[in-house]
Amino acid sequence: MIRVIEDLVEKRKTRQNELKARLDELAAALEKRGFLKRNGKNIQESLSRVRAALTEYVTAQDREWDAYSNNHASSIFKSLQWKIEKLESEYSNLKTLLIHFAQLENKLDRLLESFDLRPTPEAADELYAVKEQLSPFQYADFERRFRGSHEEVAGRLARYVPLFIAGGEVLDIGCGRGEFLSLLHNSGRHPLGLDLSDSMLEEARARGLACVKADAIDFLKARPDASLDGIFSSQVIEHFEPGYLRRVVAECFRVLRPGAVLLLETINPLSLFALSRIYFLDPTHQRPLHPEYMRYLLENSGFAAVEILYGSDPGEEKLAEADPTAPQALPFNQNVDRLNRLLFSPSEYAVKGLKPPAPKGPGRRDPQGPSSRPGGAVRP
Repeated sequence: MIRVIEDLVEKRKTRQNELKARLDELAAALEKRGFLKRNGKNIQESLSRVRAALTEYVTAQDREWDAYSNNHASSIFKSLQWKIEKLESEYSNLKTLLIHFAQLENKLDRLLESFDLRPTPEAADELYAVKEQLSPFQYADFERRFRGSHEEVAGRLARYVPLFIAGGEVLDIGCGRGEFLSLLHNSGRHPLGLDLSDSMLEEARARGLACVKADAIDFLKARPDASLDGIFSSQVIEHFEPGYLRRVVAECFRVLRPGAVLLLETINPLSLFALSRIYFLDPTHQRPLHPEYMRYLLENSGFAAVEILYGSDPGEEKLAEADPTAPQALPFNQNVDRLNRLLFSPSEYAVKGLKPPAPKGPGRRDPQGPSSRPGGAVRP
């Protein structure tokens, strides 16, 4: 930002020197044509007044621009510094929380390993359940604190509901507390959720939602071909290893019916704000996933009409632009826009793909075969 301001000031000085040079050229031309000899005193005085007035005007604009740019740049830097300090404070709180629960988890691990007596299955299950609830990576309060309440998350996910077929069977991989399951259920669809966290699944089941504890690959492999009308996942695939993610996408393609939607939402690595404030907040994330890689992965797995759907940008975090009427506001604001696109692009995106219809030849039956929709309607 400082370099941008310095460049603008340097350009102003260059133009000022050019104007002074033109005045000198004008004076030389007048003198050469004899104007100064006939009306020397008056013309010399007029040129001096013009030069003085022009110098005063340009100098005043320089002072105004310097004051304006310094004040605006200072406000931007103060804003950035405040955000950095806030991030450092939140990271410190998170680190303390994780350390505390990791210590409790380790204590329970040692307790379970040194349990010499033969406990009843119920007692052992209870101990493991307590350990699961205290795990720093599957603790429901962690999600409430850093991702938002059930209502906040549901509000952000509501835009995806119309993309899934009405009345269809939709699988939510990593359903968590069931925000999207609730939206699907309330809109007349038939959702089923998967998750590995007992505490999360308990919250979802408490809302009367259908969900099971299962690994994504294991669950998908057990499903028959062309048996689902849609598959959804939000803020989960960034936890997968690359090979595991490719297998999940391949299995999703197999179990989806022709025309069904696969939609995978994840954190947008093209936003530095999202990387620093969201992605690196969770130590279980494996690696950021570039939107174009996800487009390639779905297309390479057989999906058609693949597109990237970006969420809304964090508008309240963006750097403020200058008053358009201020001197040099246009180039200044153009550079602020470039910074905002780099720093504050949308925090998440979703990659969406459709399973194309199975090819049919003369006298050849559809390999997917007929299947029934929920409610008894026969799928064409």
